[in-house]
Amino acid sequence: MAPSKRLSGSPAPWRRVAGCALALGLLSTQAVAQMASPESLKAEVIYRVLMFVTWPPEREVPERGLQICTLGEGRVEGALQALVGRPIRQLTVAVRRLARADQYAGCHLLYLPTPQPALRAALADASVLVVSDAATMLDQGAMINLQVEDGRIVFDVELDAARRAGLVISTKLLRLARFVRHQTP
Repeated sequence: MAPSKRLSGSPAPWRRVAGCALALGLLSTQAVAQMASPESLKAEVIYRVLMFVTWPPEREVPERGLQICTLGEGRVEGALQALVGRPIRQLTVAVRRLARADQYAGCHLLYLPTPQPALRAALADASVLVVSDAATMLDQGAMINLQVEDGRIVFDVELDAARRAGLVISTKLLRLARFVRHQTP
């Protein structure tokens, strides 16, 4: 019997992604049923990551919510809008698009679809979780980098950068990461 070939554009790889994410406990059954694109899956993974990150107490104020900010054009930006109103601990998720790089004040998470070299120094000590899906972003200041590998979404963590920003990333999340960069003891 000849091996079967998958037709280009069929949803099989994304079903595998959802299955892998489910196995890791990143996605609920309901979320998987509603997912249709890699961008939606990335947005859902970002939401699940937020459950395992703690900001300094003065940043977790229920009245302000949890601000997910985006800068630049990216396909994940639209999918992040589906997170609006969802709860993270005592906070409610809000999503806003920044017109300029210097408007990141108040953001808990900043999603950067492309490198923003001018922001690296400004964000180095800010309590902002920088997330990207551009391949080289861990070297450009991102703390979490999402990638599609073998038909599934994986993520890498730059732990030292997160700690310098005053963020605590749970060891539960770190165990699920493909790679954790950590140089200081």
